[in-house]
Amino acid sequence: MFSKKFLDKDRSVQERWFRLKFNNRFGSKIRYLFRLRLHYKLNREFKVKDKAINNAIDITVREYRKIDESLFPATKQFFNIGLFFLLAERDIQALKADAFSHPNETKRNIALRTLILTIYEWDMGKVTGRKMHFIYEATGLSETSKSQVVSALKELKKARKVIESQFSETRHNTIAHREKEAIKQYEIISELDVMRFSEALTQFYKASDALLTSMIVAMLEIGSPKNLLHQAINSKKVA
Repeated sequence: MFSKKFLDKDRSVQERWFRLKFNNRFGSKIRYLFRLRLHYKLNREFKVKDKAINNAIDITVREYRKIDESLFPATKQFFNIGLFFLLAERDIQALKADAFSHPNETKRNIALRTLILTIYEWDMGKVTGRKMHFIYEATGLSETSKSQVVSALKELKKARKVIESQFSETRHNTIAHREKEAIKQYEIISELDVMRFSEALTQFYKASDALLTSMIVAMLEIGSPKNLLHQAINSKKVA
């Protein structure tokens, strides 16, 4: 039974008390069930995306090996960039479900730290940079496709910078267990919560999805007979 003092309290105070009691009793179970449902949903999405990415990788590898670099150097370079991106994209998509929602806290934590490391070390600048101007000019890539690739690369770079700034300590001290003060390692790992970084990670996934779409469209265009002919005629002029 409730005391008269409690019953005389404002209704908002009573409701807050009931919410706290409910959360203390059922909160952990509800969060567990929510993670189970989200994990199932994300794994279903991953199966579809994984199939599409693996198909794109197989096609890219097959076409890359067939390209005569002496005739089509820009195509060879762009397919290398595409493959570089697709291999990393496959990894971050494979980690997403476990990092965001694995029901087991230890596995969720390890998946999140591995995801952070993969994004942290993934630098598209290693394969793009000045090469892109040559590729655009030599292949005659349309302005629409070019602007989409340029925009997507900028957004991915910006999203990665945010990840770098937010996760540098976690990456350095816990992923390879470099921190010699074990208690500090423990504290960083224990406090690692995907919800604190969900906005940054969500933005990164959004940027990588946009780049995936633009890269596939551009690769199809660059590999068309029209663009291959343009490249065979113009590649030496812009080299």
